[in-house]
Amino acid sequence: MGNAKMADVANNVPTSMGELSDCNLPQNTIKQYGERLVKNISAYISQQSLEKHIENRPKKKQKTEVDSNGDHGNATKKRKMEDETTSKAKPTTIPESTPASDKKLSKKQRKKLAQEKAAQLEETLSAARNYPNENGTNNEASAKKKAKNETSSKTASMTRERRLPGGLVISDVLLGEGAPVKPGKRISLHYTGSLRSTGKVFDKNHSKQHPLVFRQGTGEVIRGLERGLEGMKAGGERVITIPSKLGYGSNSPNGIPPDSDLIFEVKVLKVG
Repeated sequence: MGNAKMADVANNVPTSMGELSDCNLPQNTIKQYGERLVKNISAYISQQSLEKHIENRPKKKQKTEVDSNGDHGNATKKRKMEDETTSKAKPTTIPESTPASDKKLSKKQRKKLAQEKAAQLEETLSAARNYPNENGTNNEASAKKKAKNETSSKTASMTRERRLPGGLVISDVLLGEGAPVKPGKRISLHYTGSLRSTGKVFDKNHSKQHPLVFRQGTGEVIRGLERGLEGMKAGGERVITIPSKLGYGSNSPNGIPPDSDLIFEVKVLKVG
C-alpha cells in the first residue's frame, strides 16, 4: 500500500468502535476491518521511523584514500607512520638549570666548586701543552726541543779538549754567563775530584748551603785547579785534567797515591 493511500485510510477511517457500529455493518466485518486497519497503521509508522533513522544516520568515511599516483593504498597507515616519525624527531625541551649565582653556596660548596674549576683549568692547560701546532708537533715537545737546542748552543763538545802549558787539559761541558773567573775574584764552586788512573772519587762538594768558596789566585786550592778555572763564567761546567806536578805531587794527602794525575769535574756557581 502506498504512502498516500495509507494516509487516506488513516484520515477517513472511523475513530471509534461506536462510529463503526453506526455504519450498520455486521459485527464480524467490523472486527476484520479493525484488525486490518491497525496492521496498516503499524506498518506505516514503522516505515516512517526507518526513513527518519536512515536520514539522520552519519555517513561512514572511506577507509582508503587515493595517493598522488591515483592508486588506492593504505594512506591512513602511512600518515600514522609519518606522525610517529615526526614525534620522534621532535627535539626534547631541556629545562634550564638554575644559575649558580642565584643560590647562596655554603663554605663547603664554594671550596668544592673552586677545586672543580682548578681541575678544569689543569685539563685545559694540559690539552694546550699536548695540542699539535702548525708543524704537527705538540707544544710541550716543541718547548723541550727548544730548551735542548738552547742548552746545546751553550754546550761545547767533550772531544774539543784544550791543552794548556804545563800539561793541563780542559774540556768545557757548559758555557756560563756573566763575569769570567780571574785572579782576585771570589769563586763559589761545586766539584768532584777523582783519580785519573782508576776513576775513584777522593773528594767532592755539591752542598747548596756550603759550596767551596775561595779567592782566585791566592793559593787556597791546588795550582792546576786555579789555572783550569780561568775564563769560566757563572753556570759554566768544565772537566779539568791535572797532571801530578800541578796537583799534589809526591806529597799527596791520604787516599791519593803519590804522583797521581787528577780529574776535577767543576761547576762555577758564582763569580764575585
